[in-house]
Amino acid sequence: MQYRKLHDVDFDAANAFLTNHAATCMVLRGNLRTAGIERRRHPLSGNWFGEVAPDGSINAIVAQFGNGNVFVEAGDQKAIPKALTAAFVADPLKPVAGVFGQSDQAQDMLCQLGLKDAVYAINASDVLYELDLSNLIVPQNARADDFQMVDAEKIDRNTMLRWLRAYEIEALGAEDTPNLDSKIASRLVHALDARTMWGLIVDGKAVSLSGFNATLPDMVQVGPVWTPPEERSNGYARILVAKTLLAVRARGVKRAILSTDSEAAAKAYEALGFKKVGRYRLAILCKPSVVHMEDCTL
Repeated sequence: MQYRKLHDVDFDAANAFLTNHAATCMVLRGNLRTAGIERRRHPLSGNWFGEVAPDGSINAIVAQFGNGNVFVEAGDQKAIPKALTAAFVADPLKPVAGVFGQSDQAQDMLCQLGLKDAVYAINASDVLYELDLSNLIVPQNARADDFQMVDAEKIDRNTMLRWLRAYEIEALGAEDTPNLDSKIASRLVHALDARTMWGLIVDGKAVSLSGFNATLPDMVQVGPVWTPPEERSNGYARILVAKTLLAVRARGVKRAILSTDSEAAAKAYEALGFKKVGRYRLAILCKPSVVHMEDCTL
């Protein structure tokens, strides 16, 4: 095996490997499709490393993107190959801001990088859900005229910024600092440009938000989903998520995934037909860290 930085020539092998493990690597698949491997000036470009077999096939990937986040995918392996981690540590794009991936693999990567005892904004092993969109259970009132889905650009910008800020703090453990404002503003601009975020309007008022944080022709990853506290317990998020999934199903999308650690959200998603397929870890450091290899025992 080779453990090395990937190049454009490895694109097809990387895509084939990730496609076979789609539920746990949507961001990797989406960024690969959008930015490729060596388009260095693209906003979604990154450093890609792989475990490459003699025949050129790939069995594991570690990639870091411009925001410092590291995504791992090692297929059916429980741990990330140590030689692959070493290749990444020898040539990181920047300090590590977070690690994401199938729960055991991401936890192993944190340990190998010496981050086992680091301070996190969030380090959660969420339940991972998947849905074949042909089995989507549409809420009875989702198609009623009283519930209107609109592009996020039609919702007051200040409302969108306030909701996304609240989502980052509540769901992802973000600190309420001025730096969060610029992060949220950038995220909103990207979502509006990509048209991957929508709101639910009831009686002329925006009451819920839903979007996709990764999209492919065959599959979408749901998130963020946010309903302000005063509008909760009305089923608004479930209705809006259903509407967004109906829209992409009509365009040919076959599957959707999402992850959550909220019991209330889980019940809403299960009511739409989502099934548990594993666990997904989101580990976001309070402060980006320069990493090193460490002998790891979980």
